[in-house]
Parts: sequence; C-alpha cells; structure tokens
Amino acid sequence: MYSALFGMESAFLLLLLAFAWTAGSKASRLLYFGSAERLARRSRKLLSWTVFASLAAISAATAVCLMTRSYDSAFWTGRAALHLPLIALPALGIWLSSLPSVWRLWRGAKRLNGAHVPAELAKLSASPAMIVPYQAAAIGAGASLYFLFNAPVPWGTTDIAAFVLAYMALASVLWVLHRRKMKRLREQRVAV
Repeated sequence: MYSALFGMESAFLLLLLAFAWTAGSKASRLLYFGSAERLARRSRKLLSWTVFASLAAISAATAVCLMTRSYDSAFWTGRAALHLPLIALPALGIWLSSLPSVWRLWRGAKRLNGAHVPAELAKLSASPAMIVPYQAAAIGAGASLYFLFNAPVPWGTTDIAAFVLAYMALASVLWVLHRRKMKRLREQRVAV
C-alpha cells in the first residue's frame, strides 16, 4: 500500500509541477496579448490549465493524506506538516486569486468582439496576483517532490522553518519582479 501511495504522490506532484509551471508561463505571457480575440483565447486556455493544476494538487494532497494514515502516528505529523502546506497553500492561492482574475479577464476580453482592449484588462493581464500563485504552486510541488525523496529525518523545526522562509522569500521576489513588469508595461502604454 505504501509503495502505491508513494508512486501516486510522486506522479501527482510531477503533474502539478508541469501543469503549474505551464500555467505560470502562460499567465506571465498574457500581457503580450495583441488583440482582444487572442487575449480571450489565451485566458480561456489558461482556465483549462488551472483546472489541470487544481486536479493534480487535490490528488497529490489526497495521496499525502492517505499515506500519512498508513504511517505510525510518530511519522505522519511531520510528513503532513511539510507536504500539505507546500501543495495546498499555493493551490488555495490559485483558487482565491488567480482563478477569479483569469475568469474576469476571459469574460472581459470575450465581450470586446474585436474592440481595443481597455487599460483595466491590460493591467489585469500583468497582475502579480494572477501570475505568482501559479509559479508558487510549481515551486511548492518541486519542493514537496524533493522532500518526498529526501525527507529530513528527524523532523527538525529549524530545517523546515529555514526552508519555508526561503520559499516565502522566493515567492516575494517573484511578486516584486512581476510588479515591476506591470509597472513598466503601464509606463509604456501611457507613453504611447
């Protein structure tokens, strides 16, 4: 049972890594939309990548929960405390921040029917609140995959805390980089 769950968790984490990475790269390129039709098509495709990443995150979290139930109680708390936040928190960020933004972008671009894209949709297409959760999910899946094969034994709070701080710092750096990109785009559009 353990080996099957281990294989399921690693496969779903790999899928989450691939889907979230793809969705993050597609989300970061939405600001180069060209026309309203292209923006609507790209945001609709991003919605499907969001569904794929969400299903992979739910499946990976379920595999972690099932695997922790097959452990002795001395071991399962550490695994759940390490893997579930790396999987569930970025997925929650996708559902609460990215998904509504992509939905609004798709609905707004679909209604334009060839008209010029308004500034509010252009700003939304470059928003860090839409892009960073996808990238954080990919980083979290990669980190969880790393800890799946290289588990810190014994579970030390300093090792885990240092890693969580590095993860949060990396997500903050991504946020700042995308914020600067959005600011540059806004300045370029005002200059034109």
